[in-house]
Amino acid sequence: MRRAWLTGTTVLVAAGVLTGCSPAQLSLVAAYNGDDGKPWIMLAPCGRNDITSVRVSSWPTGPDRSPHAPGAGQESGWRSGFDPGIGGGSLPLFEPPASWSAEPDGEQRILPGHQYIAEFYSPEDGAYYGQVYFTAEDLAGLEPGEVWADDRAMTRKEFREHRAEQC
Repeated sequence: MRRAWLTGTTVLVAAGVLTGCSPAQLSLVAAYNGDDGKPWIMLAPCGRNDITSVRVSSWPTGPDRSPHAPGAGQESGWRSGFDPGIGGGSLPLFEPPASWSAEPDGEQRILPGHQYIAEFYSPEDGAYYGQVYFTAEDLAGLEPGEVWADDRAMTRKEFREHRAEQC
């Protein structure tokens, strides 16, 4: 009996350690077409949580293609440093605020045939990533007033409701 208890306890502790190592990945970013015709992103952290870094990156789509594939390389995007107190809000996809310590990677325009990820990191409330995956084709298919989040088109109201569920 003691051996079964010890084994069960070990399994529970190991499961807790393994699940507690990585921050949660939540659908808290939306991509959309701005009134100016440019692609925009909306960063929507939980509550009044701060964001400390933001990243936009891309890779060619197709079979066996991922950001981690050999030779995938960064072709379009940028990343910010760990800036304190970045709040949520909307911004053009390739125009981070000048006050952020952002570094461009590759071309600063959306490329057809590429998968994009826009994500932020929040160290608050247990630490989590907010993210969205999208393509130029996903954005081209949006109706006025729609955003792309959680692998689908939705209204801004639906995104706010989705965010509430995620948080």
